[in-house]
Amino acid sequence: MVSLRIPLILLSLLAISFSCSAAPPPVYDTEGHELSADGSYYVLPASPGHGGGLTMAPRVLPCPLLVAQETDERRKGFPVRFTPWGGAAAPEDRTIRVSTDVRIRFNAATICVQSTEWHVGDEPLTGARRVVTGPVIGPSPSGRENAFRVEKYGGGYKLVSCRDSCQDLGVSRDGARAWLGASQPPHVVVFKKARPSPPE
Repeated sequence: MVSLRIPLILLSLLAISFSCSAAPPPVYDTEGHELSADGSYYVLPASPGHGGGLTMAPRVLPCPLLVAQETDERRKGFPVRFTPWGGAAAPEDRTIRVSTDVRIRFNAATICVQSTEWHVGDEPLTGARRVVTGPVIGPSPSGRENAFRVEKYGGGYKLVSCRDSCQDLGVSRDGARAWLGASQPPHVVVFKKARPSPPE
């Protein structure tokens, strides 16, 4: 009897270890396909009537450019690319998964001639946390200004900044522009695959 119990206990322990190490579920695009680090995607509101996609725009100075939302819902903005942050996934795993640290960058060129990778920075006057593109100026001790996550939320997904602690990213209006930053309520989005431009 004892000899039979030992293999059963070992099998139970193995099953528990496999379930605990299972990868988080993938993020899906609007066509039901898994998001891949090899693809580009438009970040669009999950519900119609809530503006367009995400783009880049100057705020005070011409550079760096901040992440903003198009006011016209017919405009999709610029596509983004996701990559695992700091070796968060195995090199062969190109699938973007929920609750996993990623880096995000626009797949576009700008007049600023610098990286379009996202990071979270504090506005000098207001202290508001905005999503900025380009190199990090004065990084924090954690060095996680460019760490983001995608989380399932309602009928879509929300983007989360995990700089020091994880905070939802929402859209706040200031003048004629709506800016992406750490605010409530979260900006609920879906991801639409960007098609390659046809050759001219």
